[in-house]
Amino acid sequence: MLREMSNDHRSVFEKKLKKELHSAKGFPIRYLMIAASVIVLFGMGFVFTMTQETPKEEIQVAETKVSLEEFSPELKKLENYYLTAINFELANLKVTDANKAVLQDYFRKMNTLTNEYKLQSEQLQIDKVDEELINNLIDNLQMRLQLMIELKNELKKLKSKENETQKV
Repeated sequence: MLREMSNDHRSVFEKKLKKELHSAKGFPIRYLMIAASVIVLFGMGFVFTMTQETPKEEIQVAETKVSLEEFSPELKKLENYYLTAINFELANLKVTDANKAVLQDYFRKMNTLTNEYKLQSEQLQIDKVDEELINNLIDNLQMRLQLMIELKNELKKLKSKENETQKV
């Protein structure tokens, strides 16, 4: 049985064909290609700007920093002596659970003195050389060393108390 085709068969077929071929399934490839091109261009621009060397102006700052060594080599030797003695005492400390609280208290005091020393050193750099300020720096170093010696003695006392309690 052959069926006769209608007169507008061709137009109906073309409509169905267009509908199937041009149906929007997902995102069209053309838009994906455009987006990929834009991303590649931005990436290339970013790489180009990162590799491009920009001349950086170096600001020359007048060196107003004055160290104790520039003022007096003896003062620098004195500072080095105290710092070495403090570091030596720190290196010989043994931290245990029993002495941890004592150490934390002394380290808090030591940090306070160290911060004061840094502030005074910066003042020395700004205000140039001031005899009172230099004396304060030396006194600070002496206090820090004395604090370390006190800490060492305190730890010896704690250790001897521990030994006594272990013997009993």
